Amino acid sequence: MPWPHDVRVALPPSYEHGDRSYPVLWVTDASLSFLLVVGLMNWLHTVQEVAELIVIGVGAPDESDPAEFGSRRTHDFYPMPRWVNAGIGGARMEALSSERPTGGGGAEAMLSFLVDELRPRLASEFRFGDDHGLVGFSGGGHFVGFVLLSRPEAFGRYLASSPALSGCEDLLFTLEADYAANHDDLAAKVFLGAGEAELTDPFVAAADIVGSMTRMAQLLRLRDYPSLELTARLYPRQTHGSALSYALNEGLRTLYPFTDPNPS
Repeated sequence: MPWPHDVRVALPPSYEHGDRSYPVLWVTDASLSFLLVVGLMNWLHTVQEVAELIVIGVGAPDESDPAEFGSRRTHDFYPMPRWVNAGIGGARMEALSSERPTGGGGAEAMLSFLVDELRPRLASEFRFGDDHGLVGFSGGGHFVGFVLLSRPEAFGRYLASSPALSGCEDLLFTLEADYAANHDDLAAKVFLGAGEAELTDPFVAAADIVGSMTRMAQLLRLRDYPSLELTARLYPRQTHGSALSYALNEGLRTLYPFTDPNPS
């Protein structure tokens, strides 16, 4: 990786009171989303709506310079150097964005870092179960889609909030078509969520958040994969920022429903 990454670990309340293993939820954008996810997990488990998990947050350090932080996210989350989407939206994004339109290209290295390097290292220290989930927001949602369609076996559960799925000039839709041409099944639980107001926000509309999410959800449903569990939600009146908490709340409850670890 071209720079250091923050890694944060949150263990469930019962971890110190037994020896069982736990599902692991990997959260991109550690500096932005980790505390929100952990707080929601703690509350939703307390009210018996979500299972206990180990939560791992990974992300580029939150630099004081927002442009530098943004460029690092772009590099990590997009698999091609030209990270913007094709057509009028991409041109609009180039006009509005302070980031270079050729700043992506590190998603494959990021995926390998998470799965092939960091996962076994942390598994030697913590009681990981063989059940891994991945969370991403915005550009991180693009990364979630990239992992799902290029190395789906790496995780079993995928949560993408406001995902920019048409980035890299529709690469994910090419990957989806290639996957469908060579596979009859997709064994994954997938949750997609976005805000209704993302349709009309000038910059977010250019990023095609809602349109690309809808298009991908339709394609995946029409493939009729027997092992795919797909949920897609559009939250009324919610923006690119506010939709995240809604998607996390419902997505965690959908992907990790509460089960009693010690049934009588």
